[in-house]
Parts: sequence; structure tokens; C-alpha cells
Amino acid sequence: GFLNTLASSGSAVSLPILVMLGLPEMVANATNRLPVLLGALTASWSFARRGQMDWRAAAKLVPPALIGSIGGALLAERLGNRQMGIVITGAVLIALVLIFTKVKKALAKEQEQEPEVTRGAMALILFVGFWLGFIAVDGATYLLLVLMLTCHYALPQANALKALLLAVSTAVAIVMFARGGEILWTEGAIMSIGSLIGASLGARLSNHPQARAWTFKLLVTVILLELAHLGWHYTAPLR
Repeated sequence: GFLNTLASSGSAVSLPILVMLGLPEMVANATNRLPVLLGALTASWSFARRGQMDWRAAAKLVPPALIGSIGGALLAERLGNRQMGIVITGAVLIALVLIFTKVKKALAKEQEQEPEVTRGAMALILFVGFWLGFIAVDGATYLLLVLMLTCHYALPQANALKALLLAVSTAVAIVMFARGGEILWTEGAIMSIGSLIGASLGARLSNHPQARAWTFKLLVTVILLELAHLGWHYTAPLR
């Protein structure tokens, strides 16, 4: 929850940890959605209370996010545990690559154009919604990319819409995974409490000048360790 608030990459940490603790990959992918949903709902409420939510844009972007999420969740349900494990490893690797690029620095630039939701942006949100339904790793970063670089929203308004779209897409995936009995509700509830506390702490510390630097170092360290563990786990048959 703390990392999601500051760096939009919390699932890159929580999902591999669930696998490392012994949860089957499909169950880990499904259970991980509960803390993501709670954090996104908390953030959405906070942004809406501050008057930073563009509800007209949300009305245009929510439907493609919903449709995409349904398609992604359906695909996830069709994969076996080993296939999903390979996807998780690849997704975490992509998250690591994104961290070391200048993509997130580009998001900090001031927007000079008026925000606009185009058909192209809606199509991109459809694809991001599919990714969020399939596997949530770094989906929030992709939402920010579309909202800031395509729709030209400033960071606060983009974060507000990001939180709402993330909540909607995650809620749809949770309903579909719950139908298949793939969510561990007790473990997910405990994670959700941690997500709520972490998100609250992240919101309070987000303005500290050292917060992002500290988060970056922590995120890189944890992801590198988890990639090493996942690589060892999935190359076991070769050894």
C-alpha cells in the first residue's frame, strides 16, 4: 500500500511474496487483488473529497476499463499455475525495467494542453484494463501513462482517475475470481489491512523530499531479490 501510493508498483512486491510463501500462482494472483482494491477505493474517496476527480472523463473511461478487465480475468482463469508463474516473473521483470527508465520522470512534467479524453485514449484504457484483469503488476503506472501523456492530465487529476479506474477494474476481477473459488479471503483481508495502513502512511509521507528516493531503493532491492527467487523456482526442472 505504501509503495502503491508513492511509486505505483506495490503488486510487483506483494504478488511474488505470495508465491514465495507457497500460494499457488492462480490463487496468489486472485488474492492479491483484495489489498489493491481497498487501497484504490481509499485513494478514490480521498481525491473525490478534495474535488480532484473529473467525473465526466471517468464516465468515458470506466466502460472500456470494465470490458478490458473482464477479458483479462477470463484469460487468467484459463492459464495453469506454471504458465501464470512465468507470466508473473515476466511482469515483475517489466516492472523493474520501467523503474530504471525515465518514464516516471516524464510524468512529473507540467502539462501545457487542456485535458481531453479521445477515442485513442479510450482504446488504450481498454488494453490497460485487460492487463489489470489479467495481472495487476504495474497496471497503475500504465494508467498514469495514458492519462498524463495521452489525455494530458496533471499528476493530481491523473492520480485521481487512476485510482478510480484501478478500483473498478480490480473489483470486476475479484468478482470473477471469487466465482471460481480462487481467493483466500482471510489472507486477503489481512493484506488489505496492511494496504490501508501503508497507503495512509504513504499519503502522509508523499511530500517528504526523501520519500521517493527511499521508495525507489527499497523497491529495486525487493524486486531484485524476488526475481532471483522466482528464477530459481521456475528453473528447478532444468536443474
